Amino acid sequence: HFQTFTERMADFPVRIGLLNRFRTARQQKETIDQVKAGEVDILIGTHRITSKDVHFKDLGLVIIDEEQRFGVAVKERLKKLRVHVDILTLSATPIPRTLHFSMIGIRDMSLINTAPNDRLPIHTCIEAWDAQVVREAVERELAREGQVFFLHNRVQTIERTAAMVNKLVPRARVSIGHGQMAKHELEDVMADFIHKKIDVLVCTTIIGSGIDIPNANTIVVDRADTFGLGELYQIRGRVGRYKHRAFAYLLIPGDKALSEEAQQRLKALEDFSSLGSGFRIAMRDLEIRGCGNILGGEQSGNIAAVGYETYKDLIAEAVAEHQGQPLRKRSLPPFDLQIDTFIPDAYIPTAQQKMTLYRRIAGVQSPEEVDELRTELKDRFGAPPAPVRRLLDVMQVRALAGEAGIKGVIATQRNVVLRFEANRVPDKQTQNALYQQFGDALEFSWRDEPTITCAVAPDGDGACATAMDLLRQLAEL
Repeated sequence: HFQTFTERMADFPVRIGLLNRFRTARQQKETIDQVKAGEVDILIGTHRITSKDVHFKDLGLVIIDEEQRFGVAVKERLKKLRVHVDILTLSATPIPRTLHFSMIGIRDMSLINTAPNDRLPIHTCIEAWDAQVVREAVERELAREGQVFFLHNRVQTIERTAAMVNKLVPRARVSIGHGQMAKHELEDVMADFIHKKIDVLVCTTIIGSGIDIPNANTIVVDRADTFGLGELYQIRGRVGRYKHRAFAYLLIPGDKALSEEAQQRLKALEDFSSLGSGFRIAMRDLEIRGCGNILGGEQSGNIAAVGYETYKDLIAEAVAEHQGQPLRKRSLPPFDLQIDTFIPDAYIPTAQQKMTLYRRIAGVQSPEEVDELRTELKDRFGAPPAPVRRLLDVMQVRALAGEAGIKGVIATQRNVVLRFEANRVPDKQTQNALYQQFGDALEFSWRDEPTITCAVAPDGDGACATAMDLLRQLAEL
């Protein structure tokens, strides 16, 4: 990143600083002093940026690349840095909590779904551990003059694993890379791998992000069942960075039964192998793991106590209130009407599409949303049949009733009854205006609860039309 920014900004008066553990103590101190004095415009670094000795003169923008690799403690520190600054987080696989933030409106989200030119999907294989599979994978990559990552995430046994790989493929130049190595030693190993002096790099998850080596197009992951879904996706993304077909071998122990979660993670990775599928991977991860608690360091919240939908509504209300927006109603008043309302198979045959539309129809909150949905259905699937029109009409009545502060609507073939909240009773002026419009068809009652009853016109379009007409008149008054 430092090299890229330096090259891109070469023609501009922008000062760029670098801060990580590979810099000497003197270099780090100089950079920190310059940042404090405001002499550095862009500071690029690792977790070192979040250290207590780093202070910014006038911080305006924080960009977090590979956000999924930052723990809660580091994010809490970043929050203190960015109380009054803009924040942009980047990730191919946002962690469930971050993804949940965007889905409930706490964060905005943009998706980049277009892959670079000539990029091919990574061929993913899930295999039981077999020395022959490892040998063939390495030999195939060496035959096309490529390089291989062999990921073994145990530092204690990594040297033994490297010796095993060397024994399986004697002609391969094998080296080791992990986070416990001396910093200059690790830097030298990675430089050698980039310059093609190493064929197989036996490594830990230290290569999980930030590595862009176009010539490395095969990765073998030992004990893939022990990794998280987002982590596996990131690891797999270390290969296939160029126009050559890349291969990812996820090795699992053949003699052990995998947990149900591990099976789901591996199956998801195999299913979502197309380019740009990180968002779907993250959504599946959210389903498998849950979204956690939105505040603090807890990895699971109290959603089960109130239910997911209620929790989502509570969060949405809190966000709207904080942003100064009108509070979204949690639920629309019921409309008791004995008619058939459904989406016929002849109109939309796919079960998944029907379920999606049912959810969207059930989630509308305003008459305008119903009108937009009606137009969209007509554009996508043609003119809606009678059961769908009735379903949308029912939602329209409920949305109008919600705006009028009505507790519920009851309809029969003869009458429509609006039940009011005690504090939302129409005043005398409104009652008189309604009488002028509907005449003797209208009846008010304030005995047990405030209600308005309107007779359904025999030559009209039925109870739905009468309810909509009455509610629209109420809204205008």
